[in-house]
Amino acid sequence: MLDHRCSHHVEINADQWVDDVRLSDIEPGFTCEACGKRGEEVRLNFKPARMGAG
Repeated sequence: MLDHRCSHHVEINADQWVDDVRLSDIEPGFTCEACGKRGEEVRLNFKPARMGAG
């Protein structure tokens, strides 16, 4: 059996968690509302870096 992650995407505000919470600690609690996959991957959403002289 292949273990593929779903391809759905959602952005949430992470202000509810303290700064020292590890993503691997909270991933098991996430469930994709579109397909029901549990333990989805959590990634940080950084703003794009500014390029060039500023």
